[in-house]
Amino acid sequence: MLTLGFLALSVALVPLGILFALGRLWTLELAFTRLAWIPLVALALQLIAWRPMARALGYAFLLPPLLTCIVSVFFGIVGATLLAARSRAERPPGLALSTIVAATPGILLVLYITFSVTRFLVTSHGFR
Repeated sequence: MLTLGFLALSVALVPLGILFALGRLWTLELAFTRLAWIPLVALALQLIAWRPMARALGYAFLLPPLLTCIVSVFFGIVGATLLAARSRAERPPGLALSTIVAATPGILLVLYITFSVTRFLVTSHGFR
């Protein structure tokens, strides 16, 4: 199972590889602003098609959205690094908005994990 997880994570990192490969053709900032919408659109498509995915994959239908959110966290890290690397006057227009759009599924994953852990701790210790 651990091997399957590492294989799925490596496949999920393909969009980041594409980002850095396109960074060779364009500047990395330009490639990032053009590809920042991919994680959000992928998550939206997976949410639209959740019922057929659940029928076909069973409980494994949670893996594609989870991998999309993990890749989104990496996209957010890349965007934050690009924002921190330049002063405000030198940044390309739209880089901050692209970072927020790219990191949105990752933010949703972190919020879900935080809520779940907090709820577990509150209910398991009897703080009702």
